[in-house]
Amino acid sequence: MSVANINGTVVRQSAYQQARASVENMQGGNLRPGDVLAAIQQLTSSVNVSTNTRDFSGNSGMHLGIHPSMLRRAADDPEELVRLKALALCTMETQAASTQAWESRGITVVARGSIIHADGSSSGWSITRSPDLREERRNRFELPEDDRPSWVELMRQHLEESMREAEENQPSHLEDENSTRNWIA
Repeated sequence: MSVANINGTVVRQSAYQQARASVENMQGGNLRPGDVLAAIQQLTSSVNVSTNTRDFSGNSGMHLGIHPSMLRRAADDPEELVRLKALALCTMETQAASTQAWESRGITVVARGSIIHADGSSSGWSITRSPDLREERRNRFELPEDDRPSWVELMRQHLEESMREAEENQPSHLEDENSTRNWIA
């Protein structure tokens, strides 16, 4: 997989090229942070993009929270705008891949999200339901900035670990079968 390095941030080459093209198509001049947020929303149309950077901050769908300071920097610097857009694309690709992995195992993904923090680091979260729809699980994970191209592999590993833990923690026959258990992996 080919990668690009933008101001110290490693992203997939395809995300970089798409971000670069979208920034070149934007009109020059003074951007406001709200313009940057709107541009990222257009780039990732199926995702709820906001400045909300809390884990588990959505009831359904895909979410991307971007720290406001990242938006301000991107509004002032075209290279930062490319960096932020490429980073947003990489996180969305990771979310889509992780959803496919969960659903291939019969697990329902209720909501999922990624967060781009003030320093450019990223984290993610998901809310899933077991195949029998009785158990809800909240998962949180860090996405290392220097290893972004392998995020999909990291998500696969996290999924496998979560599945093993769930199997080991199956409720015994003495527990209430109708209870919903919540936990953070």
